[in-house]
Amino acid sequence: VAIIALLISILLPSLAAAREQARLVKCLANMRSNGQAAAVILTSRGRFPLATDEVGVAKADPSRNKYDYGDRGELLAWPVALAKAAGIGYSNNWDWGVRAINYNQALQRREHIKKDNQMAVCPSDQVKIATPFYPRNKGAGNNGIKGRGDPQNPIPSQVNMSYWGELSYGINEDVVGAETVESNGAPACGRAIYNRAQREWTWYKGEFVYPNGPAMSTGWRLQGDLEKVYQPARVGLIIEAGRDEESDTADETANLIISAQADGPYLADFQQRFGTRMPTKRHSKGAINILFADMHGDTVRPVRWDDTNGLPLEYAPRVRVSPYLPGDK
Repeated sequence: VAIIALLISILLPSLAAAREQARLVKCLANMRSNGQAAAVILTSRGRFPLATDEVGVAKADPSRNKYDYGDRGELLAWPVALAKAAGIGYSNNWDWGVRAINYNQALQRREHIKKDNQMAVCPSDQVKIATPFYPRNKGAGNNGIKGRGDPQNPIPSQVNMSYWGELSYGINEDVVGAETVESNGAPACGRAIYNRAQREWTWYKGEFVYPNGPAMSTGWRLQGDLEKVYQPARVGLIIEAGRDEESDTADETANLIISAQADGPYLADFQQRFGTRMPTKRHSKGAINILFADMHGDTVRPVRWDDTNGLPLEYAPRVRVSPYLPGDK
């Protein structure tokens, strides 16, 4: 008995590690499936699905014909647009998720959440239900939630309402978004500008209004035009996001990845500014899967941690959020 117990104590950690590795690999495979669906859309439309509010739609697609829309011209959330391209059979956002103003309300309506879009889910995700944030009702005439939605489960639009469904991944809004009402007319992406007189790079934050000059002439979100991404093999497009556990405190933008207001162009800079939007315990040692803007998928791992907040300071390989020049950072 003692020998058997000893063998079990030796084997169990190895078995657990093997299961976790299998989930990590499956998670990456699901993410790559999103890349295959994106390739279909890029071939037909020339750009990735848009993720923005009605202010951004008016800027990027005033005629509402460049991207995929559903009933009453409601912008398709990016997971829905990719699922449609993959042949899952979605044509409206409610084919995937439910309308809700927060996570708890989405849980109350979870019987209406579909479970047939596995490429949007990581098997290691303990929460699974999340929002892509857009389309969204931001109030004051900025309402992206159209009509009453699902005829079988009609829910009128309310302020702060978006769609919630099974979703383990976030989207890089710098790459696929447009400037929103929060951008205040300023470029929303962080970017580096070289000052020839001083012979140095200066980092400019997104969504800040600077004096007229070079800083205000670049840094605009790319509206899904992947050809404009600087070094696309280093820029994350779809990134694991969301809470580690249901009890975690997370804002309702948990599945948006941005460089605005961050102190640098990299994924760790984003986490230091918006730590609750990404998991750190979903996989062993903080590993996360990423689909890059050139459509290759990879697993990255933190190599430095902040001892104060417990968040990554650097990943290997390094991953940028900003699609612009990083300068000397």
